[in-house]
Amino acid sequence: MKRIAFAFCAIILLSSLSACSSKEVDISEYADYPIEVSGLLDEDFTVTPQELLELDCVSRTATGATEKAGTVSVKGPLLNTFLAQYGKTAADFYKIRFLCADGYKTVLKDDLLTDYEVVLAVQNSNGPLQESLRPMRLLIPEAESSTWAYSVIRIEFEAEKP
Repeated sequence: MKRIAFAFCAIILLSSLSACSSKEVDISEYADYPIEVSGLLDEDFTVTPQELLELDCVSRTATGATEKAGTVSVKGPLLNTFLAQYGKTAADFYKIRFLCADGYKTVLKDDLLTDYEVVLAVQNSNGPLQESLRPMRLLIPEAESSTWAYSVIRIEFEAEKP
């Protein structure tokens, strides 16, 4: 009887573990798309969605104030996780600009750099980013949705006030 109970418990445990395992999301269509980074190192460089996905990532969901912003669920590293590779934090900068393929830009400064989680999202929580949102989207869950951005192709760091 003990063996049957043990086997039954083992089956339930294995079933629950497999249900919780995260599914790998295929971002191969844009995994190598270069995102330009300026002002972080002495020279400009690029980072790809795949490289960002290899960092410690978080999943976050946020609902914007407008119907257009909607509810967004994404996965990617926090900005500070990305910056830690270079011995920096967001608080080390006067401002950080995120430029998008369509010309839109978001500028983060002051409390947006120190008091909020900034997610460099490279996938939706359940799949790849939609083509119009690639290669990266910016999500700041507790900030106004006007600070969110998509199709981010360049990040500019400014350490000092001009």
